[in-house]
Amino acid sequence: MRGSRTRVGLARRALAAAGLVVAAGALALLPAAGASAHDYLVSSNPKADSTQSTALSKVVLTFDDRVLDLSGDGSSNVVEVTGPAGKHFETGCPTIADTDVSVPVDLGDSGRYTVRWQIVSADGHTVSSSIVFRYDRPSSATAASGADARPACGDQASSGSSAGDGSSATGSGDSEAGSSSSSGLGVALGVGGGIIAVAVVAVVIVLVRNRPAPPAA
Repeated sequence: MRGSRTRVGLARRALAAAGLVVAAGALALLPAAGASAHDYLVSSNPKADSTQSTALSKVVLTFDDRVLDLSGDGSSNVVEVTGPAGKHFETGCPTIADTDVSVPVDLGDSGRYTVRWQIVSADGHTVSSSIVFRYDRPSSATAASGADARPACGDQASSGSSAGDGSSATGSGDSEAGSSSSSGLGVALGVGGGIIAVAVVAVVIVLVRNRPAPPAA
């Protein structure tokens, strides 16, 4: 009777230890899941889908985490502001200040404007998206004619706009980010799965070794 209780106690301890190992494996996966998150837009000026009825000197995008300036002159990030006829109305290169990315503008006539961006997020991956707003030009503001391409910034040619059509920038940036994130997450899942598998094997061994002996004939 005493031996049976001892075996039950050992089995319970083994199960408790296995539970701790499984919990540790689950906790090990949390940093990898958090590291795969990219910067996302939290606010902008002008706001998305808003109507701007006063003169505007710059567009400001605010993200949830800091934006990396890999080039030192803002050229590693792209912000384009295009008007109704597809003309560009950004007049300079982006400026990065922690979580804010701003670009100077000189808007044209009233109409629908699109702000497209491609930035390097805090995790080192490029992300891109866009917002739209409407501009009602006040009578006191002069309408700019716009340009056919964005200004040349650093080593980026004005004719090779990486955020110009939205789809190409999103495709390349997201595919690179997705592959890197999937790779890191896959390694973490493999490690966590290995820990859980070892815990299960340990429980099975303990239960087999401590199973009651068959009754004597």
